[in-house]
Amino acid sequence: MWWNGQIVGGWAQRADGEVVWQLLTDPGSDATAAIEAEAARLAEWVGEARITPRFRTPLERELVAR
Repeated sequence: MWWNGQIVGGWAQRADGEVVWQLLTDPGSDATAAIEAEAARLAEWVGEARITPRFRTPLERELVAR
């Protein structure tokens, strides 16, 4: 996830379709609120489809496993 030109976190989609995310830095409350809203919007937009990255990162693997 990008905020003001910086990577501040990452997201993944679990097998059940849930979009999960984690911040790697503290971008502030405005950014956190915007990220929460975008994650909800992404989950709605993706719907029944499942996204599996070709090259999985350690963070994506961690988020999916939780």
